[in-house]
Amino acid sequence: MSFIGARWWKFDFHTHTPASFDYGKNDSSLRLSKTPEDWLLDYISKGIECIAVTDHNSGDWVDKLKEAAENLRSKGHSIFVFPGVEITANSNIHVLGIFDPTFSSADISAVIGASKFRGTKGDSDSVAEESAENIVREIVSAGGVAIPAHIDMKAGLCQQHSSHTIKQVCKNANAVEIIFPDQERDDSPLSRYKNLNFDLPSVIGSDSHHPKDIGRAYTWVKMANPSIEGLKLALVDGSSSIIRSDNETKNPNSSSNTLLRSVTIENAKYAGRSTPLKIDFNPWLNSIIGGRGSGKSSVLEFIRLGMDRARDLSVLSQDNEIRRSFESFNKISVSRDSEGVMLANTKISCVYTRDDTHYLLTWTKVNDRVSISRYDGNQWIPEEGEAHSRFPIKIFSQKQIFDLAKNPNTLLRLIDESSTVGFQQWKMDWSEKQSHFQTLCSKKRELQSKLANKSVLSGQLSDIEQKIKAIEKSGHSDILKDYQAYSGKRTKVSQYETDIENLKFQIELISNTTSIPTVVDNVFDTRVESEEEVLNKLKILNESALSFKESIKSAVISLQNDLSQFKSWYSGSSFNKSHIEANKKYKDLIDGLRTEGIDSPADYAGLIAQRETINESLKSMELVSAQITQLEEEINRAYHEVIECRSNLTLSRLEFLQNYLVGNSSIQVELAPFSDLDHIEKSFRSVIGRTDNAFSADILDLERECGFLYNLNRALETTVSSSDSSNLEPWLSKIHSFKEDIFNFRAGEVQGVKIGKRFFDFMNSLQLQSFDQINTWFPEDKLSIKFNDGKRFRDVSQGSAGQKASAILSFLLSYGTEPLVLDQPEDDLDNGLITSLIVSKLHENKSDRQIIVVTHNPNIVVNGDSEYVIALEDRGQINPVASGALQEVNVRKNVCEIMEGGEIALQQRYKRMFNV
Repeated sequence: MSFIGARWWKFDFHTHTPASFDYGKNDSSLRLSKTPEDWLLDYISKGIECIAVTDHNSGDWVDKLKEAAENLRSKGHSIFVFPGVEITANSNIHVLGIFDPTFSSADISAVIGASKFRGTKGDSDSVAEESAENIVREIVSAGGVAIPAHIDMKAGLCQQHSSHTIKQVCKNANAVEIIFPDQERDDSPLSRYKNLNFDLPSVIGSDSHHPKDIGRAYTWVKMANPSIEGLKLALVDGSSSIIRSDNETKNPNSSSNTLLRSVTIENAKYAGRSTPLKIDFNPWLNSIIGGRGSGKSSVLEFIRLGMDRARDLSVLSQDNEIRRSFESFNKISVSRDSEGVMLANTKISCVYTRDDTHYLLTWTKVNDRVSISRYDGNQWIPEEGEAHSRFPIKIFSQKQIFDLAKNPNTLLRLIDESSTVGFQQWKMDWSEKQSHFQTLCSKKRELQSKLANKSVLSGQLSDIEQKIKAIEKSGHSDILKDYQAYSGKRTKVSQYETDIENLKFQIELISNTTSIPTVVDNVFDTRVESEEEVLNKLKILNESALSFKESIKSAVISLQNDLSQFKSWYSGSSFNKSHIEANKKYKDLIDGLRTEGIDSPADYAGLIAQRETINESLKSMELVSAQITQLEEEINRAYHEVIECRSNLTLSRLEFLQNYLVGNSSIQVELAPFSDLDHIEKSFRSVIGRTDNAFSADILDLERECGFLYNLNRALETTVSSSDSSNLEPWLSKIHSFKEDIFNFRAGEVQGVKIGKRFFDFMNSLQLQSFDQINTWFPEDKLSIKFNDGKRFRDVSQGSAGQKASAILSFLLSYGTEPLVLDQPEDDLDNGLITSLIVSKLHENKSDRQIIVVTHNPNIVVNGDSEYVIALEDRGQINPVASGALQEVNVRKNVCEIMEGGEIALQQRYKRMFNV
């Protein structure tokens, strides 16, 4: 996909071919062997796209080079020949004449003849009869560009000692070629030119007489297409459209890696009804112009929908004028006079480039969503994802800019969208850490609930112990202890016998219900040795399986025999006899105690069992206590992670301001950590679940300047940061102190505010989960903006509408590489601010980001050097009447006719518009 509009072309203003006698220098064979195509390829290899062919007093090679260039372009090379000549005027002053690519060798010869050159073509030592001044006039009158060559060197204009001569030549010249522009000596030849204070653009060429000299010097020229009109306009612009190679810091054609290539509107009420309305965009500055009601602002809203940025307005309150206006725009129009510009089948398509990959974003009214497709080089492939987050672009109407000025803290959302902050990623991290902390707190409460009966169990254990001791004091403690000991051991033996029985049963069941797989031998061909081998191995494996099953049966029988032998042995064992004896003594004791009138002596066994049960419960509670201790450590770590995560957001915002706005002469933007008074109450109330105005005297009352949040905010605002800007501890400690007061609300005071009974009762009724949320609550940061009124920086709230708008615009134009779309940013600004702020910022920004401006101000279009202009009209349907670079006649005509003020407003740049 190629770009439209103006771009930078690598231009060599001064070259020589074999038509010049001194071409090849000491290599005379080069003049005879060099072909036109080879000569051009030498320049192509150095990235030169535009070549002024300026042989000494000759244009003989022009036609053959033009033909060769056309042939190379058909092969995909970008190379353009500007016919020209280097004429030696009398007094041995060299003058370059450069003409439109349509000029021929004959046209060049005519200019040479008009200069009264009667010497040998190609010879630099042959001198024309005309003066340099007259030769310059002849070149200009022939429609060319006249440039005194290498004025600070031999055969240059500054070799003349007469300032009058230099002045007369430069008065009509279009530019000068200076080889060493930084000469500072007062007696240097160049000082004779500098002392005249001419504002001619300075260009440079390689002056190559040999292929090895190609590329040593060149000039970047901004044009739409290589033409003499484009070159003249660039020279009139000077530094904004001309860059010498010795001033080159980077490739001026570099652009942002995120670009909006085009928007196409189909079947809207006032656009794309008969044929789709497609508007292409240049990578740098695009200006959309048109008379009032031409639909230029509608284009911005179409882009907003197509790029899935409508949700940017959904964060505004429902009664916000900007939101209501957009929602009205986005309605389906049911009649000619009804609101809304959409139809049921309206479709908006945006082509967006990111990292050299092209994406198609398509919005339809019927779905009211944006689908994504990626271009693979042949076709568009559908992709998943959310266009809003994947394809960054900023879109602001003039009303949005003014709305931002009313509440600077809303700019935090823009800062958060930057790559420095990365709010979406931070938000996911924050939600994870917040959820983790609250889950741990909930788990702790769950464990603590298991300890709720610990004191009850301890009391029950004490009572049981007392009863056991009372029975044991009856003098028969030994009998009771023996009974207790043997009963427990016998239970273990019985349980083991049962477990062995179960094991035998399960193994026997598996063995009886599991069949050995049958070897299917008819699938193998025993005549084949390898298959017979496999079959034999399978039969061996089958025999092993059968043997294994039989061994299991034998093992089960053996286990049954061993168990029976154990039971037989156990019944006659000394242990069992002792157990029977202990049981008999216990029974005799019970019977004896009853005859002696002792109540419920049989409870002894139950009491023993109860004691064991309670002891087990208490032991498990000890384990729970240990788990709670470990969990408290995890909760503490999780809380510090919450604090760190929230701090990272503030620190990233501070880093953003440091990177992009420190040293800005127009505005000062400062961030006060956690100090936003405007939203502190709403955010806190949402945490405690009371979004009404209840308890205002306790929480916050701005009119009376009271409430614990008011005191907290005042403490945060007055906190002085340390020399280490990354240290947020002074603010965090105050927030921590506030939370401790909230958790200890029963003390009756929070942040020095005595709380009322109603708020006390409310806090008393809060679920414990609410206190977990309070723990992860932090006030929002506060953003403040100050603007420079020419004398000092003042808070933006004190400024006029224009000053507020200029401050916000300065902010928006100070950072970012994503496309920026502005609708009439000049509204509310006087011409001085437009020039000093918008135009200068556009120049600074457009090399790093694509800018699309909807405007009716000529200063933005013309002085901002728009690379592409789209002129719109509305005759029932929005249509482009002209589009292209300012070098194009039709575009210049529409700029003059449409822009407010017409020619009067453009007089500062009248040469650009009228003298090209």
